[in-house]
Amino acid sequence: MHPFIINTIIYGHHFKVPTYGFLLASAFSTAYILAMKKAIKLNINPKHVENFFLISVLGSVFGARLFHVLFEELPYYTDHPEKILAIWEGGYTFYGAFLSCLFFMYSYTKIKKISFLQMMDICTPGGALGLFIGRLGCFFAGCCWGRPSNMPWAMAFNNPESLAASKSVRVHPTQVYESLVGLVLFFYVQYRFRHRKYVGQIFLETISIYTLARFGIECFRGDDYRGYLFGGLISYSQFISLMILPFTLSAIFFFSKKKT
Repeated sequence: MHPFIINTIIYGHHFKVPTYGFLLASAFSTAYILAMKKAIKLNINPKHVENFFLISVLGSVFGARLFHVLFEELPYYTDHPEKILAIWEGGYTFYGAFLSCLFFMYSYTKIKKISFLQMMDICTPGGALGLFIGRLGCFFAGCCWGRPSNMPWAMAFNNPESLAASKSVRVHPTQVYESLVGLVLFFYVQYRFRHRKYVGQIFLETISIYTLARFGIECFRGDDYRGYLFGGLISYSQFISLMILPFTLSAIFFFSKKKT
């Protein structure tokens, strides 16, 4: 794979641009543009989208890093506390970012007295496309790798600078699996938006589908350092998926019945 989109010597200095960082920035930018267009179409003040974008960037970094430190590699950071703030070295989790963003975004909507679910509907299409782009960044970096596999599409992350633990073993490209989930969700929500029956439908359906897909993909993940619960029965991400799904399904049932 290609962990660095630019990796060259310029005037005697080694200049690197991580592919993951470049694609992650592209993911946030794409999500912002799509959300802004959707807000304008729905006559929502674009200023709220700008604020949501800022919250998502800061909240994602904070939550993703905090979850990684506390639940994935706590012993390491206990021994090396100076590394906790070394965010440029990587170490993030999707669900940490997601839950943190939800908290801060919900707080913002309460302060501004606007609809939380409406804002989440607006942001969901861009978020799905952002997931597609961002997970490609994971693929190129070699993080979030899968278990060893003999499937025809299995891949070896043999770049010496790849983050994958095993450089010569063919594994499931779990990053691509989740990236494709994001792409499918993007087209799905584009269609659903044209037939939206209640505020919050887009967000709730998307999260429900994602949690199911993420639970399944976790079965093929090989980066076991992230930690497991109940004697290795399920990963932290699978546990969070199981916690989120009943709430989203209950909300879908409640709002759909309310509108009938």
